[in-house]
Amino acid sequence: MSLSQQRILIIGGSNGMGLAAAQRLAALQADVMIVGRSQEKLDKALSAIEGPAAAYVADFTDAQSLGALFQRVGHIDHLVLAASSSAAWGPFSSVGATALRGALEGKLLGYWQTLQAALPHLRRDGSVVMLSGAASRTAMPGTAGLAAVNGAITQMAQTLAKELAPLRVNVVSPGLVDTPAYEGMPADGKAAMFAGAARSLPVGRTGTSDDIAEAIVYLLGNGFTTGALLDVDGGARMAGSGSMNGDQSPA
Repeated sequence: MSLSQQRILIIGGSNGMGLAAAQRLAALQADVMIVGRSQEKLDKALSAIEGPAAAYVADFTDAQSLGALFQRVGHIDHLVLAASSSAAWGPFSSVGATALRGALEGKLLGYWQTLQAALPHLRRDGSVVMLSGAASRTAMPGTAGLAAVNGAITQMAQTLAKELAPLRVNVVSPGLVDTPAYEGMPADGKAAMFAGAARSLPVGRTGTSDDIAEAIVYLLGNGFTTGALLDVDGGARMAGSGSMNGDQSPA
C-alpha cells in the first residue's frame, strides 16, 4: 500500500521515535502532521523533516485539547500514538499508587481518549499504530508498573482490531532505544547502561529511533496486518532481564 498523499497524524511526533517516523513518512510523500505539547519542540522537529509536514500543539491527556485538535486537523487516513508519559519505574514495593495512576492516565488513558476523539475523523479502513514497550513482554524486575501500562495497551489494541474493523490496529513494542528521554542521565551512567544492554542482546546493540520508525511505517502500509504486536527489541524477549525496556524512560 502506497502511503503517498496519505494524511498521517503522529501524537508524540516532536522527538524520538515519533519524529523518526515522521521523517520516514515525509520521505515517502505522505502528508504528515505531528502533535506535541511544546511549540518550540515542534518547530525544531519541522526543521528536521524533509517533505510535507505540519505541526499542532495539543495535550493528548486532555479531552478538550484533543477535541480542538481534531476539529483543526479534519480527515486523517492513519493515526500513530507514539507519545510517552511519566513512568512508574522501580521495585514493586516502592512504586506507589500515585506514580502508577500517573503512568496509566498519561499513556493508557491518553491513547484511549485520543483514539476515541480521532474515530469520527479517521478513515474507516485506515489504521492505527500504538507504541507499547518491551517491559510488557519480558519479566524484568523493577518494571512491573511499565508492564502494567504497556501490557494494557497491547491487549486494548488487539481487541480494538476486531471491534473497529476494517480499521487496522497494530502495536510496536520497542526495546531499549536511545532517545532524548535519556539526555538527563549522567553521560557515564547512560553509556554503561546502554553498553550493558547491548551485550545482553542477540543483535549486539541497542536500538535507534529509526529502527522503530521503520516498523511503524511497515504496519501503516501493510493492509493485510491487523491485531499484530511487532517486537522491535533486538531480541530482548530471548535475552531476559538485562535487556531493559522501550518506554523511553531512564532507569
